Amino acid sequence: MKTNLKVLTNDELQKEYRDKSIIFSIFLGLIIVMVISSIITLFMSSIMATTFLPFAFLPLSLIFWKQFNDVKKEMKSRNVRKNS
Repeated sequence: MKTNLKVLTNDELQKEYRDKSIIFSIFLGLIIVMVISSIITLFMSSIMATTFLPFAFLPLSLIFWKQFNDVKKEMKSRNVRKNS
């Protein structure tokens, strides 16, 4: 969902940052697990469809990364602190 970050309040922007960082972190973790399991599968047996599965999810992770960076840039432009 595309939200206009300029119209969000500072509290909403902090919530958006927290949500995007959680989503991006979980997705990145899943891709790392898929890469490791693909390497293990590659050495244990032959090339299978699951070997290329991380490459299929790579464009989606790039989209999540871009959205996360957009929120970060907006927070930086407003001088809003990240509440961890």
